[in-house]
Formats: sequence, structure tokens, C-alpha cells
Amino acid sequence: MITNKLLNARQTKIPVERPTKHHPEMTVDEACRLRDLLVQRLIDAGEKIVGYKLSPKTVPSATDTTKLVPVYGYLFESMRLPVGATVNKKDYIDLHLENEVAFIIGKEIPANKIARPDQLKQYIRSVVPAIEMPEIRYSGSIDDVTGIDLLVDNVVASRFIVGEGKSPSKVDADAVTVKMTRDGVVVNEGAATLVEGSPWNSLFWLVKQLEKENKTLQEGQIILTGGIAKFMDSVPGTYRALYSELGQITFTVQD
Repeated sequence: MITNKLLNARQTKIPVERPTKHHPEMTVDEACRLRDLLVQRLIDAGEKIVGYKLSPKTVPSATDTTKLVPVYGYLFESMRLPVGATVNKKDYIDLHLENEVAFIIGKEIPANKIARPDQLKQYIRSVVPAIEMPEIRYSGSIDDVTGIDLLVDNVVASRFIVGEGKSPSKVDADAVTVKMTRDGVVVNEGAATLVEGSPWNSLFWLVKQLEKENKTLQEGQIILTGGIAKFMDSVPGTYRALYSELGQITFTVQD
């Protein structure tokens, strides 16, 4: 079973074949069930959920297969790294980097009460800069990995860093831009509006999707809203990501 293989990959650091290589007909619903099975196995092994990560425009819509829609994965406490952390590439199969804007939930977002993205602000404690470090655990070319494959492996969640934040009343999340350097050289730039037009739209999608599953976002949870710049390889070096409205995150990648 692919779930067992992905669990083993986390321990052995040996990549596995992507599920759609042998099951190209796999549906989004089937992939969600496999994701949830994987997540439950990880919880049974002692992991604690601390939030969610979103991946925009990842899988075909159920109503229009020409349109790509978001998916979500779970964040665990063990994935969190401090600002200034050093990451060793040898500890991962294929680690990547993404710049993101994240939200910290201030109080439970009630089900069926949110009709528009702007209504979410009252439930948010802070807007924070974030670095996500997705890990591709599949063999072969990354170009062959589909959204379905990503979803099966909990949207390839692996590590993340969040910096100090500001209240949504004191910062315009949509106005945030990022410039990231490696050893002093600019390697990535982006803007918050590159994710679903606004990080608030991304959060709104998650809230409505969780409502369908009889779930709500809880106080203290971290929501990574999706990449706001290009998806990068984790090239060794010292990184500094400067978020215009939110400050900076530093970290180091070693071979």
C-alpha cells in the first residue's frame, strides 16, 4: 500500500514510486482518503496537528476538469523549525523552498458563518511571514509528479518556519512582497497576491472546504496559504527572506 511506502520513506529517505504511475485513473476523493489514512497513521505514532498548508491550483475541479482547484495538507508540531534554523539536505529525499504568507488563528472560526473573505479578519490573531520546505518523496522526475500524487502524501508537507507577525488591523496581507537572498544574492521575489489573488481568498477556500467535512479552524492553528514566489530547490547556503510588511526570516541549508 502506498501509505506504508510513504511512511517508510520518511524513515529510510529512499523515494517511492508515485501512485499515479500505476493508477493514473486515481480520483481526488481517492487521494483525499489516502492522505487522511497517512495523517491518521502519523497521529497514531504521536504526531500533533498544529495547522494546515494550502496548495493552490493543484487538482482538477470535480465540476470542471479543465479548472485546477486547491488542496490542503496537515501541519504537525514536529515540522516546525525556529527562525535561524539549519537544515541538512541529507536528512531529506528532495527538499524544496517556498515563500508564503501565513495566518495564526485567534479564535475558532465558526462553521457556516463566513460568507466573504473579509469576514475572516476578526478571527485572525496575526499575519506572519513563512518559509515552507516541501519534501518530494517520489522517485523519477518532479515534472511527472501530479497534483494527485502530492495530495496522497499530505501535499508533501515536511518543514516550515514562521516569523513574528502583526495583527491584520495593522498590516495589509495583500500588500506583502518578498525578496529572498542566498549568500547575499537575490534568488526569489514575489507578492502575496500571487496566491489565489489574495491570502484571504486562500484561507476562505480552506474554511469552506473544512465546513463540508464538519471541521473548523481552531485558536492557535497555523495556516500556510500557498507559495507567493517561485518553487525553489533547496540549494545550500545562508538565506534571508525579507517580507516588506512583516520583517524577515533567516535560515541555512547545508549539504
